[in-house]
Amino acid sequence: MLKSYFSKGVPPGFPLASVVVLLLCFAGNLTGQSTLDSLLAQIERNNQTLRAEGQRVDASAKEFQTGIWLSDPQLSYDFLKGFPSSAGNQNDLIVMQPFDYPTAYKRRRELANLKTGQLTVESKSLRQEILLEAKLNSLQLIFLNKRRAELNRRLAAAQEFLTNYQKKFDARDATALDLNKARHQLLNLQTELNLLNAETGALQVHLTELNGGVPILITDTLYPALAGIPVFETLEQTIESNDPTLQFLQLQKQVGEAQVSLAKALALPKMELGYHYQGILGQQFHGFHLGLSIPLWEHKNRVAQQQLQTVYYAGQIAAHRTEHFFTIKRLYEKYQTLNASLEAYRENLRSLNNMELLNKALQAGQITALEYFVEQSLLYESYDRLLELEREVAKAAAELYKFAL
Repeated sequence: MLKSYFSKGVPPGFPLASVVVLLLCFAGNLTGQSTLDSLLAQIERNNQTLRAEGQRVDASAKEFQTGIWLSDPQLSYDFLKGFPSSAGNQNDLIVMQPFDYPTAYKRRRELANLKTGQLTVESKSLRQEILLEAKLNSLQLIFLNKRRAELNRRLAAAQEFLTNYQKKFDARDATALDLNKARHQLLNLQTELNLLNAETGALQVHLTELNGGVPILITDTLYPALAGIPVFETLEQTIESNDPTLQFLQLQKQVGEAQVSLAKALALPKMELGYHYQGILGQQFHGFHLGLSIPLWEHKNRVAQQQLQTVYYAGQIAAHRTEHFFTIKRLYEKYQTLNASLEAYRENLRSLNNMELLNKALQAGQITALEYFVEQSLLYESYDRLLELEREVAKAAAELYKFAL
């Protein structure tokens, strides 16, 4: 809050009790960080999209574990009636177990595990997107709460100002133009507060939606505290090592390599092993059944295709690293610029005492009511810019630290 607003005087007619209530409101929200962390944890538990994502991961993991084992055993029986009858009847029974070259099963398990790992980082990415959306909405609500407190303060001062000028007008000590300006100011503040309340309601509804329909109410007026941001190189390495998109692409490359190994294993001969029984003319024959496929055409070009696909995945990783580096750099520089602007703006406003001088000048009759409103609007606009800068710094920090969600 501007120093000139509270520590250097109160606008004429502004009730002291309102100042006390406002200060207590600020003091009651010193736990903004823990409140926001608790809110995000609740949304993570209740969000319907994340719940559905968990079910998708479970279902897909089961799918990846399907078809990686031995094929089902096969049973065949042939009955051949002899002609003429003296030739006798023939019975053939074959029980066999087909299987790929043994290394294929190991490659399939490796591939299934890698794809399951991809699901995990996919879910992590979705979780971060939803929680970042919730956090940005929460930061906007904190901004609106701070703005509402300021508008209520201005509204109370404007109402008191109008009451005083109505008395002056009745005593013929003020003009109708001055009274009309006071009324317009009050009307504009009331309209602005109504619009703010409508935006607040919409954001609260959206947060409730993100929370799975469980109502959420944010009353904080302090942004979460943020420790000093490290140098760019350190932060970039930290973000890069926790980037789920990069982790997904790296796993995708490993999946491609595993598919190459599997394609090579599948190109090796398949085998069948089993039991063969034959009965004919009262004689019985028992023995082993052994089959072997000759790999000629079925998997032609499969290995080459998978190798080229792996090269493509490596290219995706390189492209993402470049894109992600400059995205982090942009966010980092944005935060640094906004934060420096905020500190400079806040310091400049602290050195001003416009409101106190403005009140004294009006009471001494050195300026007209119109001039008072013009100067007051400039002061209000400056404080509004300060609130907006605070919000933008908090949002920039949230985007920069998305990896920590």
